Amino acid sequence: MPLTAYSTSQPGEHDVDQILKRLSAQFGQPYTSVDAIPEAWRDYLRRDLQCPGCFVTGAEVVRPAAKTGRASRQSFFRFTTPGHKPHCEFGSPETANAVPANMVSFSESRSNLTRAVRELVCTGIEQGVFSQVSIRDMREWFFNRKVESLVVVTLDPRLHKWLSDLQLAVFRSTGALPAGVTLTPEIAAMPEFDWHAEAARRVMERYTQHRANMQTIQNQRVPMFGDAGKRAESLAQRFQGQAVFDPTVLVDEYRKTCSLADFIGHNYAPLKAAKGGSGTVSVLAFSALLLFIRGWDISLAIADFAKIAATAGHSNQDLGNVMGLNPFHDYEAWRILKQMQDLNIVVPENVDIKSERMAMEVELRAQFGAPPMLDPA
Repeated sequence: MPLTAYSTSQPGEHDVDQILKRLSAQFGQPYTSVDAIPEAWRDYLRRDLQCPGCFVTGAEVVRPAAKTGRASRQSFFRFTTPGHKPHCEFGSPETANAVPANMVSFSESRSNLTRAVRELVCTGIEQGVFSQVSIRDMREWFFNRKVESLVVVTLDPRLHKWLSDLQLAVFRSTGALPAGVTLTPEIAAMPEFDWHAEAARRVMERYTQHRANMQTIQNQRVPMFGDAGKRAESLAQRFQGQAVFDPTVLVDEYRKTCSLADFIGHNYAPLKAAKGGSGTVSVLAFSALLLFIRGWDISLAIADFAKIAATAGHSNQDLGNVMGLNPFHDYEAWRILKQMQDLNIVVPENVDIKSERMAMEVELRAQFGAPPMLDPA
């Protein structure tokens, strides 16, 4: 249920008010409110407008929701006949009056950074480097790539915690007795003997195969223990059993987009002044657009950017009322999810490594008459 729709008769993307005002001028009839749209206009909208996500027709206008006499929600479009295609970002009621996470409203200018990107977009359209048609075509390209590259999420969302606990146990076993060495009363009597480490080592011996899995992850350099890894865990839980886009098919495009965004962020003064500009969603979306229209040739994309940057600053801001696309939203998290899923690691049932370590330490201390554990780790 998008806020904007793409007009095929007058190529461009517009919100409800913009389209109805245009129809008012076109038909010579006043536009008073969404509730009083003439039927002829409604027929026209059903035929003319496309969903900005999956490009079906059949648009209906949904009036704004009111609260205490004031509009609390902007009018938006609903596509009911024939309805959204599967995997369209706008196919859920949850998207009503909202911008999906992988799309960017270039019309929003709430910060110096977003204003700077909007200016680049408007200037690029003015110069003819790209157009709203180009932006629409890029979204269609991405939608087609998405539906052609689906993968069902089967990754156990418990895997991240399980491997994190496993990694902590391996770390905690540092300083334990080497494998095969017997713990004797003399060793246990050492004042600095590390009971935590010995307990961790013994517990880890039960999970030799899982340590091998963790080594495989390390060998493949899967960064599953950072923020992206935690995000992958969240995605695995949210989309369990569902078919989703496999973004790893766009690895070359992703690397080029990140490289171009970094260049733009460091070589365009308004973005350079805005800290973190190169990694933001809007800059990535703008960079991906420049690459898309140039067949992902980064040299040509940089040349286009230089042309735009040279004259940016005085463009018609109305040209920026368009929805851009960041095709690499959550790319790293999805990449980690896919890599982990391909390893086919099975999470043991009813296993709590930390509890096992604590129980093992209590048992060992009692066996050798050592003082009780004071600081569980």
